[in-house]
Amino acid sequence: MKPFALIIALASVTLGFAENACEHCAVSETSGKSCALTQSLPTYFSIQKALANDDFEGARIAARKSEMSCSDDDKECCASMAQNLADIAASESIESARKTFKSLSDALIAELEANTAESDDLVYKMFCPMAFANTGGAWLQDSDDLRNPYYGATMLKCGMPQAVFGKTE
Repeated sequence: MKPFALIIALASVTLGFAENACEHCAVSETSGKSCALTQSLPTYFSIQKALANDDFEGARIAARKSEMSCSDDDKECCASMAQNLADIAASESIESARKTFKSLSDALIAELEANTAESDDLVYKMFCPMAFANTGGAWLQDSDDLRNPYYGATMLKCGMPQAVFGKTE
């Protein structure tokens, strides 16, 4: 039992570091750096759709197929996103994948908010106030058809749109 507790503690520290690194990266966006946003969104949307469909293995496969290359300008934040993707790929349950997906979502939302001009396509920010024991959770979608990745079929339509990013010409 002690090794399991150690693994959980290390995972919590790793996730906390990943969130802090991306918050730092987002804050320093005034210099024009991007945190691999265009590389990560297609993979992210694949994972979001899989989790919304309760397709645990599909989410793991999508995370495993991601290929992020980090420039020197965004290496710290990009590496933390890559770690989130690796953690989803290695998840042993859909619940743990969803928890890590929230960390990835928070990081990408911060990046998208700091780099609104970077998305040529529309990206929708959604929010479910009931997720994670009523603390709430936001995520991104490539469609305005709300599909909750934190609950899947249990409460697929639980949530509300919060913002739209990208060119709305």
